Amino acid sequence: MKILVVDDSATMRRIIVNHLNQAGYTDLDEASNGVEALSRLSGVDLILTDWNMPVMDGLTLVKEVRHDPNRSEEHTSELQSH
Repeated sequence: MKILVVDDSATMRRIIVNHLNQAGYTDLDEASNGVEALSRLSGVDLILTDWNMPVMDGLTLVKEVRHDPNRSEEHTSELQSH
């Protein structure tokens, strides 16, 4: 399973990737905003995205993915830290 971690905070991406690695997931990619994520979707099975990001936020990213008939099989989850 390929997982794309999307967050504008490099620290949060590193924390999430480390947890996923510890859980046995190794096919991981990262993006710092929704626009960058859209360019990295090839082969992605799950998107873990932050809600608030510059350029394109997580909600807009999820809407873009869900409205693309070629990407209807991808699963998404939105994350937010306080």
